[in-house]
Amino acid sequence: DMVDAVVCIASDDDDSSGDEGGGGWSEPVPIIARTKEEVLRGRGVKPALAPSLKVLDEIREDEGIERLLFCGVGCAVQAFRKVQDELNLQKVYVLGTNCVDNSPTPQAARDFLKKGVSIDNIKNVKGYEFMQDFRVHVKMSDNTYIKKPYFSLAGTIADTAIADSCLACFDYT
Repeated sequence: DMVDAVVCIASDDDDSSGDEGGGGWSEPVPIIARTKEEVLRGRGVKPALAPSLKVLDEIREDEGIERLLFCGVGCAVQAFRKVQDELNLQKVYVLGTNCVDNSPTPQAARDFLKKGVSIDNIKNVKGYEFMQDFRVHVKMSDNTYIKKPYFSLAGTIADTAIADSCLACFDYT
């Protein structure tokens, strides 16, 4: 094995968004994955900011973790790079992931779908992404997509749907 653990952002198995729904994608949580199954919990887009560094104290205290893979968006990777030497690891690998318009909170992501994209029942949403074809692609639970052009979104939708820090990001993709 190349690494002892992987830090990634998983979907919350117990999506606490209640009637709002979201199927776990809207409640991202950082995890320390040690098995293939745990790593697979990190797949897919999480459109809300997540506290990627929250698990670093646990890593520092675990003597069984000597080789680590850290997966994260640009701002999380940069913050991790600032503290990685304090973790007493023998080897560190970093996998940067794409990031586009993260919402400041999971609720803001759900509101974006309701108000911006006009999705009535977000319980049926598996996730969404801003794509290169200048449309928001919303994947539904039946594996179909709803696609809405960026230019048809209300100009004010970014005020609440996109985190302020993302608007100033120099690593914006």
